Amino acid sequence: MSGKRKCPFSTSSPQQLKTHITLREAAKSNDVLMKQMTSRTRSLLAAGQQKFWENNKENTAENGVLWTCESCHTLVSEDGVCCAHCGKGCCTPCALSRQCAVCGEVFCTLCSVLDYQEVQDRAFCLSCKP
Repeated sequence: MSGKRKCPFSTSSPQQLKTHITLREAAKSNDVLMKQMTSRTRSLLAAGQQKFWENNKENTAENGVLWTCESCHTLVSEDGVCCAHCGKGCCTPCALSRQCAVCGEVFCTLCSVLDYQEVQDRAFCLSCKP
């Protein structure tokens, strides 16, 4: 006699698996449901964008135009410096850390490289890079 008991179910019974079908999976086969989902997503995104600009409206009116620093991606309301190569804006701390050691111009992170061979880190623009 073997140590295992026989399966009490017949071999022809289907497997009973727990499955969870999300709304997105159900919408893939139903065009109307998919359109409803996309329109709701778009309206939520638009409402979030509107709320963001309403919350920052007073900052824009008081301090001038808000913009995003290309290097650190923070929202800046000050007068920044533009990259000498591509013209994208940099905030003051990023501009001080990305000033070329050879020509002295300010560059963003995409238009400059850092050199770690000296005691102090030095930034070089792509044309002055050693």
